[in-house]
Amino acid sequence: MPKIEHLSKEEILSSCQSAEGIPGHNSMGCSESWYDPFYCLKTVFGEELNNMSEQELNNLYRLASEIGSALY
Repeated sequence: MPKIEHLSKEEILSSCQSAEGIPGHNSMGCSESWYDPFYCLKTVFGEELNNMSEQELNNLYRLASEIGSALY
């Protein structure tokens, strides 16, 4: 499994802010947007992300990335 790089808080927040849903659903009927870790973080945590530390954001990004890969 490749190691996910450490991103700055600003990079994560900016990527979350610009994350948009995409059309399409997987075979289980779930939106394809959930495979994007930034979309996941934005949708689940919203404004709470601003109050999190850089390490917390990176940990959540890593978790969302791994779950997305596992479900794909």
